[in-house]
Amino acid sequence: MPPFSSMNRTNPWFLRAVRHHIRNLHEMRIPYARPVGPSQRNFTLEPLGNRELIRVHGAEVVPFLQGLATNDVARIQSPGGPASMYAHFLNKAGRLLYDTILYRTNNPETILVECDREASSDFRRHLRTYRVRRRIEVDSVDDEYTPWVLFNLKDASEAVPNPHPDLFVSPDPRLHVLGTRILAPTDMDWSKLSKCFTDFGTATAASSDNSYQLLRYKQGVGEGFSELPPGKCFPLEANADYLHGVSFHKGCYVGQELTARVHHSGVIRKRYMPIRLTAPIDVGSSQDVTSLAGAKLGRVFGFAHKHGVALLRIEKVLNGRPELMIDGERCYVERPEWWPEDLPGKRRMAFAE
Repeated sequence: MPPFSSMNRTNPWFLRAVRHHIRNLHEMRIPYARPVGPSQRNFTLEPLGNRELIRVHGAEVVPFLQGLATNDVARIQSPGGPASMYAHFLNKAGRLLYDTILYRTNNPETILVECDREASSDFRRHLRTYRVRRRIEVDSVDDEYTPWVLFNLKDASEAVPNPHPDLFVSPDPRLHVLGTRILAPTDMDWSKLSKCFTDFGTATAASSDNSYQLLRYKQGVGEGFSELPPGKCFPLEANADYLHGVSFHKGCYVGQELTARVHHSGVIRKRYMPIRLTAPIDVGSSQDVTSLAGAKLGRVFGFAHKHGVALLRIEKVLNGRPELMIDGERCYVERPEWWPEDLPGKRRMAFAE
C-alpha cells in the first residue's frame, strides 16, 4: 500500500507521527542572528602616557635608521609597504636597548618613532651619536602628538578606519590582539577622540582591570624601559622574531652579528612569557621565579591584577609543567598562543632538552 494513501492520512497513529516529525524540524531551525552594526561595536580607548614620539627627519632618514634598527626600514617607505613597523635598537653587543614602533608619514624624509617616555632622552642621544656626517634631525614631538591605543574589539583583526584627517591610525604591527595605534594631536582629549569614532562604535575608558598594560601581560608582551631594561636581554629573547620586529634578510645594522648567529643556531633558551599569579608580588622582592627546590628559572619584569610578564627559561618552565613559585606563592606559566606551532629544528631540540 502506498505510504501516503487516503487510509494513512486518516489514521490517528499516522497523524501523530507526522505532527511529531514537523515539531522536531521546527526545533532544529537555526535561530536568526542579528548582524552586528556600528552601534553595537564596543572597544576601549586609552592614551599611552608612558610612550613618546620622536621625529627623525632628513633626506637620508631611511638608510640612517636602516643601519640601526632590527627591522627592514626600507619597507616602510616602499609602495604598498606597512604604515607602521616594530623594531628594536641594539648596542654593539647585540643586546636590546630600545623597543620602538616606526610610523610612515606623508613626508618621505620624515619617520616618527614611538619609544618609552622614560628612555626618550637616551634614545635621542643614541640616534644623534650615529648621525656622523648625515644631515639628520632628531627631536621630540611630545608637544604635538600623543599615542593612543584602541583595543578590545570582538574581532581583533577588524580594520579600524581613520575618521579624521588629523589622526594617524594603524594596526599594532606586532599582534592583532594588541589593537590599533592612534597618533592624535595633543589638544585632542579622550572625549574629542572618542567622538571621532562614533560611527565605528562605542568607546569606553580604560580601568585598572581593563587596560592596555593588562592586555599585554596576558599575552606575554614586554614593552618599555622597566619591562625590557636596556642591555639585559637579546631581541629574540624579547620575541622580536615572533612579533615581526626583526628582518634576517636586510643589510648590516648595529648588533646584527650576534642576532643573526643566534637565529641561525636556533638555540634560544629564554623568552618573555605571560605569567599568572596567585598572590600579589611584594614590590621590594627579587621577583624571581623559582622551582619548588629553589632553582632560579627567571624573573618577573611587570605585573598587575595577578598577571605579569617574565623572562623565563623555556624548557624548565614549560616541559613537564613543574610547580613554580614567586616569594613562596604559586604561579603559572602558559605558552603564548601567538608563538609559532612549528618551531625550527634546532629550536625545537632546545625546547625539548
